[in-house]
Amino acid sequence: MTRPDSVFSSSAAQGYFLLLVACGGGLLFSIPAGAHVSNLMEVHWNPSPVVFHLTYLTLLSLLGTFRGIAAARWDLQAWKSLPRLGAHILFGQLIVLPYMLFSRALLPGRPLVLLLLGAYAMLIAFMFSLIAFRLDRWGRARHAHTFMLQYAIFGLALLLPWALGLIPQVPGAISLFSPLCAGLRITQSASAEELAIAFAFALLMIAIQLVGIRRSTRRSHAV
Repeated sequence: MTRPDSVFSSSAAQGYFLLLVACGGGLLFSIPAGAHVSNLMEVHWNPSPVVFHLTYLTLLSLLGTFRGIAAARWDLQAWKSLPRLGAHILFGQLIVLPYMLFSRALLPGRPLVLLLLGAYAMLIAFMFSLIAFRLDRWGRARHAHTFMLQYAIFGLALLLPWALGLIPQVPGAISLFSPLCAGLRITQSASAEELAIAFAFALLMIAIQLVGIRRSTRRSHAV
């Protein structure tokens, strides 16, 4: 067990640095631009603005996974680790806030989109942090390595529902269980029904993880 990390600890800073650099790169690749070379050639750069938003959602979720793994090794009871986990994710959200404010120009006329995306990203990041937290503690209790499994689950959670939603026989709403697909729909002004599905699924998964953590805590106390 280790001491709990503060949001300014060196181990936490690595995740924040990755978040800042990757989101900054995503923002650069989202900004339309044109260049004239000696008035003879015009180069048009017309990227999609969602490059930044999907990068932001993915990296904040990955930060949640990093912090969940770290929190599983803190010398704290499970329930006392959760507020600290939330604080780490909130800090990650705050440090990319300037990027988010700048990205408003990429989505003109849709002022609520960034608020919805930010709230959704926070939920998803917390969801992934709880999954990583539970899985790491489960593995250590059984002397099993879960590192690759955690990132496999992360990748499958992002891509599998989206892929399933492309199959004609599968209801399209399944794709909204993918944070990437849900984030994309939010940036495209999702309907109220789509928002309800995306947010409800994230909240349900968080609730399932919290119930699992509570049960495992009770079992450990009973031993």
